[in-house]
Amino acid sequence: MDHQDESPAGPSLPARPVRSRPAYVALQESAQGLGDRLGRTLSGLPDALRNWDDRQRSTSFVPDSDRVVLDVRRHPFLLVWPLLRSLLGLLVLVVGPSLPLLLLFAAVSAVWAYVRFGQGVRRTAVVAGVATAALVLVPAVAGASLAGLLLLLLAVEDVSDWLLDRLVVTDRRIYRRYGVLTRKTPSIALQSIAFIDGEVPPVGRLLGYGTLRLDSVAQRDAPLARLDLVPDVTAVTHEILRLRQKAMPKYPQQPL
Repeated sequence: MDHQDESPAGPSLPARPVRSRPAYVALQESAQGLGDRLGRTLSGLPDALRNWDDRQRSTSFVPDSDRVVLDVRRHPFLLVWPLLRSLLGLLVLVVGPSLPLLLLFAAVSAVWAYVRFGQGVRRTAVVAGVATAALVLVPAVAGASLAGLLLLLLAVEDVSDWLLDRLVVTDRRIYRRYGVLTRKTPSIALQSIAFIDGEVPPVGRLLGYGTLRLDSVAQRDAPLARLDLVPDVTAVTHEILRLRQKAMPKYPQQPL
């Protein structure tokens, strides 16, 4: 009778306890996942902004028959005055109304109104006076919080107006699109331009902007008669003159 060798069984080892992950590891992984998602969102933000900007550009309101040559937005220096106005207004609300601050606020508001609306001295004075009076009366009636909110909303509206204001020059016409709530798109044919002038002030020489003045025979193109803070206005003027020359009808020469 064969006997099989049976090795004696060793002592059984206790089961290793399963360790749960520490709380800080789970929190770290959650934070890492949130950071990755936020990074992907932020990395796609420039593309989203570019897509939004493209929808505001000339392709949305210029006919397909026109070839776009220039598509520019007004110089960012335009935003200095509304932002300075709102900051001065907030300073008045914090410190309290005083004659020097109110006079400074009125002066900045007048310059802002002149640059924004392009009107004469009377309208800028009225805007400056109304804004200064409101800065004094609104906090007294409705509180400083509402006045501060109104100042911030005015600044947001000015920034939106700058973003949506575009000058577009095609091989046939000059377009301007502007307005926040009500969008307007006046245009003028290159052939009907009788006068064009690019004016560069001393500050514009340093920052690279100027005023573009256009005049037509019909005298009906008020929104396009004067455009302030146009970047590189000299190059824009030369390009308009070149396109106007190409757009003029070519009459055959009469025999001598």
